[in-house]
Amino acid sequence: MKINFRNLSFVAASFALLYGVSGCNESTILGKGLIPPGDFVNGQDTTINGIVANNIYKYDSLFFNGYNFYEKALGSITTDPVFGKTHAFVFMQVGLPSSAFTFSGTGQTLDSVVLSLAYLGYKGDSTTAQTFRVYRMSEQGFRRDSNYAYNKPLQYNPGELLGTATVTPLAIRDSVSVYGTKETAQLRIKLSNAFGNDLLQQKSDGAFTNDSTFRAYLKGFALVPDTTSGANRNMLYFDMSGANTKLTVFYKNSTDDSLRATFGFGANSGHANFIARNYNGSEASRFINTGNAAGDSVLFLQGTPGLYTNLLIPGLENFPNAVINKAELVITQITVGSGDMNNVFPDPDRLMLSQYSGVGDTLKKVIDQTVRGDDYFGGKKVVITNFGGVQVSQYSFNVGTFLQMLIKKQETNSGFRLQALRTSFADIVRLKAGGSNLSQYNIKLRIIYTKP
Repeated sequence: MKINFRNLSFVAASFALLYGVSGCNESTILGKGLIPPGDFVNGQDTTINGIVANNIYKYDSLFFNGYNFYEKALGSITTDPVFGKTHAFVFMQVGLPSSAFTFSGTGQTLDSVVLSLAYLGYKGDSTTAQTFRVYRMSEQGFRRDSNYAYNKPLQYNPGELLGTATVTPLAIRDSVSVYGTKETAQLRIKLSNAFGNDLLQQKSDGAFTNDSTFRAYLKGFALVPDTTSGANRNMLYFDMSGANTKLTVFYKNSTDDSLRATFGFGANSGHANFIARNYNGSEASRFINTGNAAGDSVLFLQGTPGLYTNLLIPGLENFPNAVINKAELVITQITVGSGDMNNVFPDPDRLMLSQYSGVGDTLKKVIDQTVRGDDYFGGKKVVITNFGGVQVSQYSFNVGTFLQMLIKKQETNSGFRLQALRTSFADIVRLKAGGSNLSQYNIKLRIIYTKP
């Protein structure tokens, strides 16, 4: 399909009449302040609706190795009717208190052993509980490294369950008192006494000689959410570099009690997130990888791994010679009530728009972003009032420089990728928006131009 630009003045007038009759104004659907100030007597205004938008899903899971990314997500979303399920696993190591470590004194007796993670926050419903299980890892060669990656969960022994905790975000958001000392918010999982007693038996010339011997003895911990519950409605986030991310052994010896040994998360500790999506039975599943030449009527956007959208504006390269005053690509959220659970799972604060380079799947920044910066380029969420008087999120991108260069044959109409900007691993922000040929809510390109 190609767009006919031969009578843009008539098209602009038709759009003006349509919006006047419907009672919609530019500040709601197409943004206010789009027409440049000053003398605009000779200006033209047209809106292009024939944008082909296709939902694409490329990765059903993704593994983020640790390196410098210390924020980790842990949890399972099983109640989202629009986007389906999301699961996030954490894999982590701790280090020795010191080389040739030994527990204090003689005749040590275990009180308890606790694995804790420094709490950062949550997304979703703060009141519903999640259950987490801790297993002993069996993965060989797990390390803090920038050069390895996996596309599946790391190995752990499902028969060696070390501990379980069921918590809500509300329950762990406050500080805790440990032996009379107040510590910042954390997830605390009590591990088995059998594991703690085994730790007490290790020696300074054995497993506790150095980090290498310790890692051979304890390869790490796998923190696994319960993915079978039908009530999971949140995702929790933790700081692996926080002071309270640690393994603590509470014990006494023949002369002293209330002793503790801390196996902290050290500079060389491995840490990783494994994230999996499952769209089976969700609304989005009907719109994924359809290959519809006319485009998908509804868009579904998430952070990686997740859904993104390919955009193509057929025939845009044939736009007539003109001075482009402004060109704005507008994406508008669709909301139909509480059934979408938009009040539980937030929409993204920002979207990303990239241009295909014209070679394979390679992306590049849109020229407007490169030469004029992010603030001008746009993509930030703005809350507007839609046709039904309901507040929804809207996102717009300024692509006037790109269109001007396209007219001059200095750019190619190779298409764009639209996706949610991820602010954290296993980010559960998501957006259901108007796509191709969806009447009032479809994705639009509004162009303000002046004939030469």
